[in-house]
Amino acid sequence: MELQYYKLPLDLESILNGDGEISTCSEIESIDQHIELILTTCPGEHKFNKNFGCRIWDMDFEKVVSRKKWEEDFTAHIKDAVEQFEQRIKDVVVSIHITEITREDRVANTTAIKKRVIVQIKAQLVSTRQSCGYKYKLYLGPLATE
Repeated sequence: MELQYYKLPLDLESILNGDGEISTCSEIESIDQHIELILTTCPGEHKFNKNFGCRIWDMDFEKVVSRKKWEEDFTAHIKDAVEQFEQRIKDVVVSIHITEITREDRVANTTAIKKRVIVQIKAQLVSTRQSCGYKYKLYLGPLATE
């Protein structure tokens, strides 16, 4: 029996009214959505599982003493969270690339400097042993996604 994976966000109004079907997606797309949810959830935020999420939130405004140590910790937090909460993949390898970007708000006449972290995750699907890869852009200070 083939499993069905549902596309996020769920259209609850359509489901409750019986107006339409729930949108589905592939296993790879489902994993992608779930990893993004893991990365953007702060531990303690999920009502039913206080451990769910990624500890990168602890590092959002952290003073960086050693960039190398910060990158190692950031990468380790992502790897740990993905391995713990996404069981459909294995052999997880995480790499990150950090750049600083400047955002100008012309209305408020302000400039903000943020860290943009490009996260690449390579792994293997447990179900098929197929290689897969995912890419996310995170902005720190405060944490956001693109």
